[in-house]
Amino acid sequence: MASVHPAPDFDAEEDAKILRKAMKGFGTDEDAITEILCHRSNDQRQEIETMFKQAYGKDLIDELKSELGGNYEKAILAMMQAPAVYDATCLRKAMKGAGTDESTLIEIMCTRKNDELTAIKEAYNAEFERDLEEDLVSETSGHFERLLVSMCQANRDETYEVDDEAAESDAQELFDAGEGKWGTDESTFNMILALRNFNQLRAIFREYEKIAGKDILESIKGEVGGSLEDGYLTIAGIALDTPAYFAALLNRSMSGAGTADDDLIRGVVSRCEVSNAWPYSTTSSCHSAFI
Repeated sequence: MASVHPAPDFDAEEDAKILRKAMKGFGTDEDAITEILCHRSNDQRQEIETMFKQAYGKDLIDELKSELGGNYEKAILAMMQAPAVYDATCLRKAMKGAGTDESTLIEIMCTRKNDELTAIKEAYNAEFERDLEEDLVSETSGHFERLLVSMCQANRDETYEVDDEAAESDAQELFDAGEGKWGTDESTFNMILALRNFNQLRAIFREYEKIAGKDILESIKGEVGGSLEDGYLTIAGIALDTPAYFAALLNRSMSGAGTADDDLIRGVVSRCEVSNAWPYSTTSSCHSAFI
């Protein structure tokens, strides 16, 4: 089940009134802000933002920025953005300035569906007047660049059909491109991981394990490294068990010394309206393999 659902008997005018009261005068009623914005769907929050400006002649986002601070402000502002705009903003931040945050590029580009990726590309251009694919090419290189460019095409097969004979053939191709030869043919891995639907990928991975005597995650870890490894593992992880993959991301953001706040916020905000977003248990072998 998703953790955030559209509020029944939704009244944008009443919600805007409560938010105005919460931010008016001395002090800020953060509990009231949380109660409203964290219990409304993204579409409803967009309606509240429009209603707030219509009713009070003020921009709700500007008001929230002036009243809130720290990670609470970041989380609330993230929730106020449309999903595609939020992802586009995260991608731009990951590529702007010195260095590149490859993990954010992978998390977004390798996990979103075709329609989501198309919307992200449009939002990226609208918000920043830049071409997403061009920026990805500029900020990455080699086979990792090719993987992201493939994802940027938003053209994966998203049917649910499984072809067992094709699965056997692709599994053999993967083996021949990695475990079965000296070196690794990354182009074969890229082609299969970027094109096949997730049901087909699961069938391919089952056949692969029969041929290789090990699972696909173990083979990927042994064949490639760095960001390319992370990208391949992400696609395989999403195909095998999407909820477990995202649970592993949240676990990683909170493990060790300190918390990766931006990663935690992005993980929660991007999945809070998705059905079956989190597994009932995080002890599965699939979850453990991703961490």
